[in-house]
Parts: sequence; structure tokens; C-alpha cells
Amino acid sequence: MRSLPVRPVTASDSESGVPSARAEIDATDLAIIRILQDDGRTSFTSIAKQLNISEGAVRNRVSQLTESRILKVIGVANPLALGYNAFALIGLNIAPGSDPQVIAQSFGDRDEVTYVVFVAGRFDLLVEVVCETQEQLASFLRQYCYARSDIIGVEPMVGLVMYKSMLKWGQP
Repeated sequence: MRSLPVRPVTASDSESGVPSARAEIDATDLAIIRILQDDGRTSFTSIAKQLNISEGAVRNRVSQLTESRILKVIGVANPLALGYNAFALIGLNIAPGSDPQVIAQSFGDRDEVTYVVFVAGRFDLLVEVVCETQEQLASFLRQYCYARSDIIGVEPMVGLVMYKSMLKWGQP
């Protein structure tokens, strides 16, 4: 099975890439972020022309946004186009006395897992999983969800058709 590189993210983890406090950014920073969300390869010169500022200003702002962990420019592949045809969002209920952070970390260490979040509501954790085949997804569920004593409820919501996958949050 091909692995998809993932990095677990928690707001309390200083190495996670998440700012520990809400950062102060202005309209120009937001405009730069939006342009890079549309195309992370956009040159600083092009951004500068679009925003009517200098290329150096763009370079400095991108550097500051990157250093403060507000911005990370990466390449994102479409897993369906790469042959990963089985995907699910799994709602998990953890056993009383179990630590959700420990369980979340164990899922974050799995290559199949693209997203893990501790939530309030019907579930304790939501885990997004992408696999090449339905058989691999079923095996993942058996081995990493149903076989655990610290998980008392598993509700897989298997994707049938993906209509939208948006990594550009914060945009209209």
C-alpha cells in the first residue's frame, strides 16, 4: 500500500505547526494567503503586482507568515486521482477513563489517516481515513478501531462520491 504523508496536529503541540495564540494579520496578509491558497506556486512578483505592493514586501510577509506558522505552502494531491478509492469519516466514542489525546495520537501515526480531531457532541473523535481499496479500509476498521478496548463505539461513514474537497478554508 502506498502511504500518504500525514502529520498529526494538535493545538497544544508547539511543534504541530499551529500558532499557540491567534496571530495578528492584516488585509494584505489575508490577500497573500488567499492567492497562495489558489496556487501555491504564484510568484512573489505576481502577488506584488496583484496587490500593488513591492516584491520585497511580499517576500517579507510570506516569510513572517511561515515563521509564525500561519502559512505553510505545500503540494496537495487528489487521493482519488492516485487510486485511493476508499475513504471514510469515522466517528469514535472512547471508553470512560481513556485519554482522547493518546487515542488520537495513535491514529495520527497511521499513514491511512489524513485527519483526526477531538470533538464535542455525538462522538469523541473524528478520524478521516483514505485507503486504496474497500478491503484495506475494512482491515483498518477491524484492526485499529473495533479491536481496541479503549474505543467503545465506532461509526464509519464511508464515502460514496466526493463532490467537493476544499483545503482553502476561509474563502467565500
